Parts: sequence; C-alpha cells; structure tokens
Amino acid sequence: MLKVFGFVRRHPNLTHDEYRAGHVGYHNSNGRRLPNIRGYLLNVRANRAMEESLGNPLLEQISKGEPDGFDDLWDGWGQLLFDSMDDYVAARSPARDRAGPEGLIMDPGVAGVGGDFDYLYGGSPFQFHVDEHIVIPVVRPERKLFKLAQFVKRPEGLAPELFSAYLAGRYASYLADMPGLNGLVVNLRTPIDVMSRFFAPDAEGFTPEGTALRERFYSYWDGIVEYWLDAPACIVDARTTGPEANRLLALEATLFARSFYREVDETVAVLPNRAPPPPFYHR
Repeated sequence: MLKVFGFVRRHPNLTHDEYRAGHVGYHNSNGRRLPNIRGYLLNVRANRAMEESLGNPLLEQISKGEPDGFDDLWDGWGQLLFDSMDDYVAARSPARDRAGPEGLIMDPGVAGVGGDFDYLYGGSPFQFHVDEHIVIPVVRPERKLFKLAQFVKRPEGLAPELFSAYLAGRYASYLADMPGLNGLVVNLRTPIDVMSRFFAPDAEGFTPEGTALRERFYSYWDGIVEYWLDAPACIVDARTTGPEANRLLALEATLFARSFYREVDETVAVLPNRAPPPPFYHR
C-alpha cells in the first residue's frame, strides 16, 4: 500500500475556517472520486491552541525545539492511500462515476480534483511518501475523537535506520499502553519522489521559491506520530502519572532533536481499506 501525505497552506484570501470549509466540502467531494483511491483522510489544524488542550505544564515538559513560525507553513494535510505508485500517478484522470442521460459517463472534472487549487491553496502542496507503521489499528466510534499529531526530528548522531527502529519499536510500545487510545500510527517521511509525476512541471512547488519553502518545512521534522484518543485527558494522565511517563521522557531526551504537537480535526473522505478491493465501485 502506498501512503502519501500532502501538507497545504490556505490561500491568503481565505481565513483558516473558510479554508476548512472549502477543503472538507468541495475539494474532498472531488478528491474522494479519484480512480482507485483506497483511503483519503483530511487533517485540519484545530482552532484551539495546544496549551488549551494539554495544558502548559505538560506541554513544556514533553515539547522540545518547536520551530518558530511553524503554523505559518500549513493549515492542513491530506493522507492518500493507493495500492501502487502507478495507481497514484494515474489517479488524476477522468472517472466513470457520473450518471448521464445515456447511463454512466466519464467525468473529466475529476482529473482536476475540482479545479480549485489556485483559490484554495497558497502554493503547491508539500507532497511526500511515508513509511507507515500501524502500532494500533484505528477504531473510530461514531463521534469525534481527539486526534494529536506529534512531529519528531532525528538527532544528527543517530542513524536513520536506528531512529526508525526505536521510534516504531520501543517508543511506540510505551505509547501503546496509554488508556483511551483508539489508534496509533507512526509515519516516517521517505525520499521517494511523489510530486514530479503528479503535478504539472510548471507548478509553483517546483520553482526555486517553492522548493526552498518545502525544504524548510521538511527540515523541522522527520516523522509524524498520529494518536486517536477519547479525550485530551488520556494523554495528560498517561504522561504525568502513568507507568510509562518517566521511561518516555528518558527515551525522548536521546531519541529526538525536536518533538512538538498539534491537535487536528480529522475528516474521513474515504475510509482506509487495505484489504483486496471488491469487484465493484466502492468508497
């Protein structure tokens, strides 16, 4: 399964909540129609600050090296799942899923994913491939969960292979004991190019300015740990009084050059499905 993240900045004409409405609404309604898509999630940065959800004492204890101006670079990110790179590259093509007077017809509008890129985003998405480690499969009840994204950066003295092994292994195993955890996924950014064949050669993301902005964004972190929790109190209690609290702090001191958190609101446009696809149209 190929997993791609795409971080986006809102267009300067839009407020954060106007961007949210445009992405969750119109854009998602077209993105979920991409041929052969196997999963599509949208994460929009929550309106409340992390101090409000986790509290200053804990946040100061577990955060490390948060970069200035980080939130100026993004408002949300999409997660796309496809069976293969070929399916992903071919996804921006017409879809035969629109009913017309003569039956089902091809809709060329799907190839442009709504055609709102120039009005919804402030530049090209920062799109990249991730190596996914599912520590606890996500179970979504029929209510909103508290979703937390932890951005982590490898220290220079630690080999990338060891960083990946420790993060997805020992560190994740400590986190997995957290009460109220409905899902835990570790995502490590890889150098696999998923932009060149997906976006036009003259896209803003390939200009010197666009490339520099994307590389600046990437310089702040190497991986994202996603938590799905019943409530903020779950992580607050686990990181202050839980049995793994001290072991996590000790491991974080050597494992991370940076570690900082953001709350996001998740919209499931296409429920991830890693099983073989059924022989009929299904989302």
